[in-house]
Amino acid sequence: MQFKPLIFLASVLPFTQAQADLTAKDVVDAVHNILDVSTSALDIVRNISSTNILSSAQDIADDLRQIVTTVDDDVKVLQGTSTPPQFSDNDQSDICEALCDFATIQEDFFNTLVSKKNFLDATTLIGPIGSLLGLLETGINTLAEGVIALVPTCAAKARDELKDLDKTLSEAVSAFTIPLPNTPTTQALNATNKSHKSNIQPRRAPLRGVVGSPVGTLVVAPSKGK
Repeated sequence: MQFKPLIFLASVLPFTQAQADLTAKDVVDAVHNILDVSTSALDIVRNISSTNILSSAQDIADDLRQIVTTVDDDVKVLQGTSTPPQFSDNDQSDICEALCDFATIQEDFFNTLVSKKNFLDATTLIGPIGSLLGLLETGINTLAEGVIALVPTCAAKARDELKDLDKTLSEAVSAFTIPLPNTPTTQALNATNKSHKSNIQPRRAPLRGVVGSPVGTLVVAPSKGK
């Protein structure tokens, strides 16, 4: 299948004309094109093993990058029109069906990706994949709203279908977000100090120029009487 996002129309027609000439088939094909890439990525994720981690991680990152770019391009076309095209009830039904398929496949992909995260943790692509998922979360939400605006006759059903996808994608973003290193709290440090009784008390180092340690460091001196 030839991959053509909605923005393909804008590349061959004036932008406003591309929006005016947008058909239900264009929208359905655009959704299915994203699904094609997602299905390919899903197959890769399902087949990750200890022998193909690096190549699989790279393929997943590449597919996610392609999806992010395509979603972003489609959003630009949909947001460029102030008056959405009026589609027949049958056309709207076709678009809603495509959205349902989109939600099902994407949800399966993100769930499977999270389940295989332990393999991807061994690669340097865990961070980039997390970043791409974050971009995709924003893009998919915006694209979904744009497409739903075209299908008032089945908008409620489409929103219901996309609720689980929104939750699943948010969980995937959280799973692939690299946390900042933990910093010990003052309370934890105090608890540690209390567990080791000692007569040795810390004191601040003398100012710079005086014999001792540099400013800002700690030195330890025996308490008097020892």
